[in-house]
Amino acid sequence: MENRFADKLAAFKTDTRESLDDFITKMKVKEIIEENEEKNRLYKTIGIIVAAVAVIGLAVYAGYLIYRMIKPDYIEDYDDDFDYDDFDEDEVEDALSAAAEAADDGE
Repeated sequence: MENRFADKLAAFKTDTRESLDDFITKMKVKEIIEENEEKNRLYKTIGIIVAAVAVIGLAVYAGYLIYRMIKPDYIEDYDDDFDYDDFDEDEVEDALSAAAEAADDGE
């Protein structure tokens, strides 16, 4: 009878130890899964923020392009006002040499 009791006790200890090991393993797996879920939530939040910024940037850029298409460019009207082709370098050189001669005469 002692032998049967000892066998049952040994079997109970073994089953209990295996059950406890299984329980600990399941807890570790559960913790790892929870950590992964937290990381996934973080990555999802970051992805949403980046997507929102991209959409806002795209909307601003589209608005700018529409503005440029609608508003005419008046720079061509002002280009003719600043015509520097009439500038004569010879006149400037003559004026500089005359000023230099006048300065030499005044000394």
